[in-house]
Amino acid sequence: MDQASKLRELVFEQMIKRIENLEKNTKKKEEFMHIIAIASGKGGVGKSNVAINVGIALADFGKRVTILDADFGLANIDILLGLVPEHNLHHVLFGDMSISDISIDGPRGTKIIPAGSGIKQMAELTEELKHKLLNNFGHLNYNTDVLIIDAAAGISSNVIDILMASGEIVIVTTPDPTAITDAYSIIKVILKENFNKKIKLVVNSVRTPEDADQIYKQINNATKKFLERSIDYLGFVYQDQNLVKSVRQQKAVSELYPKSPSSKCFQLLAKKILELDSDIPKTGFLNFFKNILIRRRNR
Repeated sequence: MDQASKLRELVFEQMIKRIENLEKNTKKKEEFMHIIAIASGKGGVGKSNVAINVGIALADFGKRVTILDADFGLANIDILLGLVPEHNLHHVLFGDMSISDISIDGPRGTKIIPAGSGIKQMAELTEELKHKLLNNFGHLNYNTDVLIIDAAAGISSNVIDILMASGEIVIVTTPDPTAITDAYSIIKVILKENFNKKIKLVVNSVRTPEDADQIYKQINNATKKFLERSIDYLGFVYQDQNLVKSVRQQKAVSELYPKSPSSKCFQLLAKKILELDSDIPKTGFLNFFKNILIRRRNR
């Protein structure tokens, strides 16, 4: 092992030990939460809208929800909601602010952790800055029942680390052939990392339930044939002009048009998530980020 590798190993060990010490010494026992990572094989499939509106629907069901925008460099949760945060993750990484300092109130009692949009440094984090971010998250200590992570599109190592540390992964696709192909590709990568990982599919922007069911079967048949495992079907979201209007108005469709077809779909998705809640492994912030560190150390 060369000197650089030894130093890298030492840094990871120090970070993991620090988190373990925090776990032992925390006066208030860390609460366990349902961590859902919303992901997609490609951009433009409505992943962030799913994250936002499912989060709002879960809050309507009485859950304490935090939405983390983890698309570093191309973040858009705050933009979609018309929020103008004074600070974001850039100020945590390159300044002296904490995660709690930058979190803002979202719709219906949700909490939003903004990542900052179009900041080049956020998309090209050094190991040192990644460690700083992970360590800072370890100190986050507000009450959350469900953490929804809006992950970046694609299969970068950063994205896969987040997905693997989450209790549940929801893959969003659309009827577009390239979106279907890319959805299968990210599922393939996930199952290669952890064959038993819980994966659910949401088919967005469909005209009929039958169209969504057909797309799910197409992807699931491929995973059964080539990967020897099935994935679960969480549900679908209708193609809805009200959703398009809400995006233009920078508001959640669940707020502006709560009785619209897409809003009702988001409510059904949230209800199904809650029905399956007991089957999902829970974890705390500290353990979540410790798992990410361990993966990066072993890479």
